[in-house]
Amino acid sequence: MSHDRETDGHGSSFARIGRRALLKLAGAATIGLPLAAYLGRAPWPGSRGARAQVVSPTRESYWRGDYCVHENVDASQFDNGIVRARVGGEWQSFYGRRLTQGFVDWNFSARLSYLGGMGPMCLDGPHSGCLATVGSNRGDSVFTLNAAFKGFGFYPVESRLDEFQTILHDNWNANDTTKIGILRGFYQDQSMWDFRVLSSLELYTTPTFETHSFLNQMANPMATICWLAIPGSYEVRAVPRLMHPLDPNLSDLDRKRVLWVNSMHDFYHGGDYPDPPWYIACVYHIVEVFDNSPYPGLMGVRVAPPL
Repeated sequence: MSHDRETDGHGSSFARIGRRALLKLAGAATIGLPLAAYLGRAPWPGSRGARAQVVSPTRESYWRGDYCVHENVDASQFDNGIVRARVGGEWQSFYGRRLTQGFVDWNFSARLSYLGGMGPMCLDGPHSGCLATVGSNRGDSVFTLNAAFKGFGFYPVESRLDEFQTILHDNWNANDTTKIGILRGFYQDQSMWDFRVLSSLELYTTPTFETHSFLNQMANPMATICWLAIPGSYEVRAVPRLMHPLDPNLSDLDRKRVLWVNSMHDFYHGGDYPDPPWYIACVYHIVEVFDNSPYPGLMGVRVAPPL
């Protein structure tokens, strides 16, 4: 039987690395970038050379020309603690939760360690979560279950989004030392973050190429995300909502979130200021948090407190 309980986080050990390697790795460890994205970035809608068109001809389309619309999630009542989603073909209501203080303390302390030169980016770290989804089929597999490593981050609280977006904008071309200082300041200020949600990007989906995780989340918006926090791990279950930057019907908050997560992605990795941002943004509405650490009383116990 599941029950709610607050718990502490678990630290990881890190090996010291050189400054130049740190600057490259710490950026990825903090900004929500999957490892594969180190291979390069191209503006929307993606010009990475020849690539087969992969769009299943047998299921509904989520595209309205150049942009997709996630119609299977209704987050209009999330401030009241409820997010609705069409899961398994039926509309259901889910109660929102907050990330536990233990998860937040572990995640932020690990990010600050990377930024302070205490270790490289690795899978037992705060940035790289393994996303599990199920529910759709691209036409190239007999399975709909998918797991993919993604870069995950956080959104500021709505009242401070403009403030911190301005900081990114005004320091876009600053030197590495200044940028690292700004990122450290962000992760030292827990009051700036909205811990009801997580952020990520859908980097590779276009109208002619859809990833498995994109299709699953669009069709069946439920997600499980796991992080290694050696010797333990954290598991977050959430309702994902995908927001395309070209969607003319996004709310003001949606647009600010899309701009934020794209800006955080590019703040360290270079490129022009994202105006407009290029990539699909993801917002994960927290429903449950589990601590899978191998300690008595934990080992998969649900620990998310109520809002």
